[in-house]
Amino acid sequence: MQTTKQTTQTGFTLIELLIAVAIVALLAAIAVPQYNGYVEKARRTDATTALTRIAGQLERCYTERSVYNHANCTSYTDVNKGSVSEDGHYDLTIAAAAGGTAAQSFQLTATAKAGGSQATDEKCKTFTLTNVGLRSSTPGPEATTNCW
Repeated sequence: MQTTKQTTQTGFTLIELLIAVAIVALLAAIAVPQYNGYVEKARRTDATTALTRIAGQLERCYTERSVYNHANCTSYTDVNKGSVSEDGHYDLTIAAAAGGTAAQSFQLTATAKAGGSQATDEKCKTFTLTNVGLRSSTPGPEATTNCW
């Protein structure tokens, strides 16, 4: 009498493993760009926070001294020296608003640092804020609504 032994196979076949790898690759191809978009959007707050903080300091200086560009207004002199936002994603500049003088108006600008992590943000390259509270962003009018 002959007995046969049945063997059972354990583990994954190569086809099953390739299917699992393909599914993971497909999910990663969808998830990574979405994640990068969310990170870019979150970093934009670095620019808006910096601009509103500096604008508040300049308004306080204007209340005390009746000019925005007083030598004792550290926020004005710091931005003129070429400061960057708190997290370092944006370069900050200050100038007189269009049609105004530096003593009576300002326009703050935050520009994504060249070669920085926000340089690839095509939707919101620059942010501006004026002494009258006018906010804008480039590349266009829809950017202002979506960026601020």
